Amino acid sequence: MAGFWRSDRVVRLAPVAAVVCSSLLPLLQVTLSFGYEGNGSRTGLWSLAATAAYLPLHLRHVWYAAHARRPPAGLWTFAAMAVIVLGVTPLAGNMWPRAYAGLAVSAVLVLPGPWSYLFFVGLVAVAAPVASLLDLPWRAAAWPAFSVLCGGGALLLLVWLAAALTRLQAAREELAQQAVAQERRRIDDDLRRTLGGALESIAARGERAAAALAPDPLRPPPDSPTPPRETGSAPDTGPARDAGLAEELGRLADDSRRTLAEARRRVRGYRQPSLRAELETAATLLSAAGVPTRLELPGQGVPETIPPRPRAALRATVTRLLRADGVRACTIAATVEGGRVLLEVRADDVTETIEVPA
Repeated sequence: MAGFWRSDRVVRLAPVAAVVCSSLLPLLQVTLSFGYEGNGSRTGLWSLAATAAYLPLHLRHVWYAAHARRPPAGLWTFAAMAVIVLGVTPLAGNMWPRAYAGLAVSAVLVLPGPWSYLFFVGLVAVAAPVASLLDLPWRAAAWPAFSVLCGGGALLLLVWLAAALTRLQAAREELAQQAVAQERRRIDDDLRRTLGGALESIAARGERAAAALAPDPLRPPPDSPTPPRETGSAPDTGPARDAGLAEELGRLADDSRRTLAEARRRVRGYRQPSLRAELETAATLLSAAGVPTRLELPGQGVPETIPPRPRAALRATVTRLLRADGVRACTIAATVEGGRVLLEVRADDVTETIEVPA
């Protein structure tokens, strides 16, 4: 649980970290713009005003992308950002092309397909010539291009990492929901197949007994004089009928007790983890992590439950495989020998055996 909460906290903080880091480079650019060679208060103020105008749009793109979503009206906000960044270039000083890094990042995050990468490469290519045209010496003109390339690339990697963590968290929650739904369907099918038939039979027999005990409107009340019996008529079957009903009610009570005991036994079994569900969950997690996994189960089936110790060993093995690099394929095989189950987890050339006692 501690590991889960730590990972969940990382997922929540990753978009915030992406936004904070994306704002550091523009703010540093504004801070240093007043002291660059050839710049003054006028160019510094233009740089400050332009950064204050485009930075919220840029951070909006980063925030949505870090959550693995496209920003609403992203093309319009990107167009406004491009107009601000490119339009203020002649006024914001010869180091302003370094601000093209934010525009390049937003282009990749907002624009579709290959156009985003062409825009990124184009901004990297024009950063040095534009800085040179703004009276930056050629020996330093490569610095803005280097800033756009490396700064933009680092920010993109950070945003993509946050988006990957968000997608991974969503995939994990979806897998958990699927596992819960699958277990609910299994329990529902099991109850319908076993207890359902027994309960329907008890209900039907109870209805018949209740109908038999209902007063017969054609039968005279007990205190009325008994009419004379006609010659050749059938004997009174009232006592025999009551004896049969009593016997049927006794059997009904016994069947109800047995059904109740069976229901309690199955509920106790549902509280324990299912071996088959554990194996299917392990295979699903490994496959979702990019490790092709095959599950091999014996034809006679596997036990319903798995004790805590082998369950912990299986989960530790799956965790180790999830953290390992370069695992090409995995096979989880279960064999039954003498009432006990042997689990073999084969990952490439490494095999680990886990014994599940009977």
